[in-house]
Amino acid sequence: MRAITVSSWGATPTFTASHPDPASSEESVTLKVLAAGLHQLVRSQATGTHYSTKTTTMPYIPGADGVGETPDGKRVYFNSIATGGAFAESITVPNSAITPIPEGADPVVIAGLTNPGMSSWMAFAGRVLPELPKNFTVVITGATAISAKVAVQFARAKGAGKIIGVARNAKELAAIPDLDERITLANDPGETDFSSLGDVDLILDYLYGPAIVALFNQLKSNVPTQFVQIGTVAGPDIALPGAVLRSKNITIRGAGPGAWAMSQFAKELPVLLESVSKLPDMQLTTRKLEEVDAAWANKKERTVFVP
Repeated sequence: MRAITVSSWGATPTFTASHPDPASSEESVTLKVLAAGLHQLVRSQATGTHYSTKTTTMPYIPGADGVGETPDGKRVYFNSIATGGAFAESITVPNSAITPIPEGADPVVIAGLTNPGMSSWMAFAGRVLPELPKNFTVVITGATAISAKVAVQFARAKGAGKIIGVARNAKELAAIPDLDERITLANDPGETDFSSLGDVDLILDYLYGPAIVALFNQLKSNVPTQFVQIGTVAGPDIALPGAVLRSKNITIRGAGPGAWAMSQFAKELPVLLESVSKLPDMQLTTRKLEEVDAAWANKKERTVFVP
């Protein structure tokens, strides 16, 4: 079958037209792949640095999830993070790893945005405390990333009255139409001016690093502020003085597998898929498997492979 494979960790993924078809069993189902997204975690899979690839043998087919068609014609979302394999014409997954997609949903949208949307959806479902007021104010750091753009939509759907985006690229930040306010990070993130912030009920953080220390130092919220840590694209750690925590009403939590249970994600998945299917255009780019070179080279493009 046609597929994208990695021959050794660190090698550039390549297209092949002669990969063996996947095997099946009574506990699994073989799907015709309709769409599979090139997420950041999939790029990590392809380099061998993602935890799911620690016991993988070569050649390896990347791809952590997607939309497939069952032998009886049903369209389902599948999760293949543990094994990879989505960047191919067919994939075999456990029966427990599939969930029907909403009637009429676009497979490209589901495949491209479910994984990015999972982070903020599960933050709200499992990590944000329920005491948020009506028309709450939320700050989303790293707002120009696809996951954060989806978070903007989910935050509004959850009742946010004011959404403040924080990012380094002012032009990209200005292009996000659903933000109420924007803060551009300084070249030295620690020098960013957060003084315009008033009361903040929730911070969804995709950055971490120096910008978060600056935000905490300047925060003058008169209401309890929940900080939910989701991504670390700006740094894996921070130096946070204890005095900041003693002088601010901040609750700090993280959101990710481990902070919430996979059983909880499975329960939320049908509603998440329904919400993803209704998201506005996120400028996804569809490509054939044969276009792997162009897709891998363009890290800003949000690629969905359509075998």
